[in-house]
Amino acid sequence: MQTNPSSSLEINQLEKVFATFNQVSADLGSRYQQLEIQVAGLSDELAASHSARIQELTEKELLAAKLTALMSALPGGIITLDADSIIKEENAIAIELLGHSLKSSHWSEVFENTSPNTPTLHGEISVKSTNKRISISSSPYGDDDLKDTNTIILLTDITENYRLNNQLIREERLAELGEMAAKLAHQIRTPLSSAILYLSHLTPSSISRKILDRLKKIENLTNDMLSYIRGDTEIFQEVSLKKLLNEVKETNILQIKSAGGDIHLQCPQEQCLIQGNQEALFNALTNIVENAIQAIKQKPLISLRLSKAGEMFLIEIEDNGPGIDDSIKELIFNPFFSTRAMGTGLGLAVVASAVTEHKGNIQVIPAAQGGTIFRLFIPSAPSCINNTLADDFFIKQEPLRI
Repeated sequence: MQTNPSSSLEINQLEKVFATFNQVSADLGSRYQQLEIQVAGLSDELAASHSARIQELTEKELLAAKLTALMSALPGGIITLDADSIIKEENAIAIELLGHSLKSSHWSEVFENTSPNTPTLHGEISVKSTNKRISISSSPYGDDDLKDTNTIILLTDITENYRLNNQLIREERLAELGEMAAKLAHQIRTPLSSAILYLSHLTPSSISRKILDRLKKIENLTNDMLSYIRGDTEIFQEVSLKKLLNEVKETNILQIKSAGGDIHLQCPQEQCLIQGNQEALFNALTNIVENAIQAIKQKPLISLRLSKAGEMFLIEIEDNGPGIDDSIKELIFNPFFSTRAMGTGLGLAVVASAVTEHKGNIQVIPAAQGGTIFRLFIPSAPSCINNTLADDFFIKQEPLRI
């Protein structure tokens, strides 16, 4: 049987086609295997990168939590600012010092309620709403290659230190004033004594007697000033509080009557004796009465009352004046504090000094019908101290010593 030449040619072509197909298939299989290997490698790399990223985020979250806990635990106020001076973070102490939260606010808004009110990253400010004195310090933080760095601010409460420093300055000034007053009092006493001596040799008359009485009063005030400045403690002796109050009444009755007023004295029947400094107590009580007369001016009504309160004697001086404003109650016993233009500010300071000398207490309360009641608790013996008697307002004053 003879073969057709055209059929042989077709078979050869088909064999070449199949051979080429097999070669291409083999190449595709090899490339697919290589691709699978590459995909597997990339998947491993991606998984490793994802795991590292998760670990990095976890560490950052832990670090943020630690920083938050640290900010809360720090004794000072912490505030962080971004590059635009916007408050990003603040701890509880910062909120307490500034009075309210200022998160997401501009740093300048902090100074809207302060004195001084000029924004700063260093210095001291007083916050009006919280009455706090705050020290401000700051430091930049962030990556070194960043042009816009953040700022961390430390707020420190220095209120107590500020108060103590002002108190120290005030006491130093008072000490200087005390020395100056002592020298002045010594200089006054010499011509004053001479004037009293000359007047005592004049022919007795109502005018000379009044002048002599006034000069002696100035002399007593000068001695009181010296006694207060030095903190002198006189030798105690037996004092009748009934006689003492009667003397205070008789000393001031003419001045009160001339102003259209009156003074009343109420004492118990029994003896009211203490061991004390009669002159200091007399001057203290007289100062209270004279302050009331000066405050009332017209028709002053003064009541002096004496009673027993446990181991203490209670002396009450009530007036019908305008009363004492609550804002200055804690200041009236301070040396040199006065609401009168010509006042020395020593009257009630002498009162506080005398009561302290007798280990007593002072209470100032408003009277029921208007006016003021001074309540002086004086122990019947120097060693008797009752700290539970006054329940509204106590003042204890230490004398200035130089």
